[in-house]
Amino acid sequence: MMSVRKLVRKVGFGVGLGALLMAGAALGHAATHPDGLSLSPVTVNPVPAAPSSSEFPDAAMSRNDQGDVTVLRLDGIITPGAERNFVDALRALPARRPLVIELSSPGGFTAAGYRMIDAVLAERQGGRPVATRVRDGDSCESMCVGLYLAGYPRYAAPRAEFMVHAPRMAENGRMTIRSIQMMVDRLVSLGASPAWIQRVTAEGGFSGARDYRETADRLSADGANIVTDLLR
Repeated sequence: MMSVRKLVRKVGFGVGLGALLMAGAALGHAATHPDGLSLSPVTVNPVPAAPSSSEFPDAAMSRNDQGDVTVLRLDGIITPGAERNFVDALRALPARRPLVIELSSPGGFTAAGYRMIDAVLAERQGGRPVATRVRDGDSCESMCVGLYLAGYPRYAAPRAEFMVHAPRMAENGRMTIRSIQMMVDRLVSLGASPAWIQRVTAEGGFSGARDYRETADRLSADGANIVTDLLR
């Protein structure tokens, strides 16, 4: 039986929910980012339909209060259930208490992940300092990268691994240029360097043909603006 981690990687940048991904964009048509980023045409064979969110275990959540800072750790798959637990944990924190979100995740469902990102951004807008962190030996993949980008500063151990790739729709495993562009735009809006996005695109990282992986120290050297502070 395929492991949950392998299944999530196969399905895509999170498991893209059709309700979130805008329909109507045909495969094989190029799209251009407003800043001039061009996505190559996508031509792939659909994979079998993905299981529903209820078939994935929710990411584990833990809270650790350290002095005047709270650490929330999310370990596992980003699901609607994990989203609810995450938002509840945010609401339970004292107002403006500094927060570090520690991540170790293979990704998950895009709709849930985007709502978690919005929740973090709302906390920051409301005056709460929110940093993100990925420790040595952990990885932040797919939808997790967007969630990581929602914090600032963004800490990572030098050998922590990050992965981005093209999203797929949960119902049929298809990719669309529109869904890929939505995801790329989101990463850029959260701070990812457009030049780095262009480089990933040129190397096939959003084509559906590969998962694009880099370690934190490599991202820092590449000027990706994903990781802002390397842990020593």
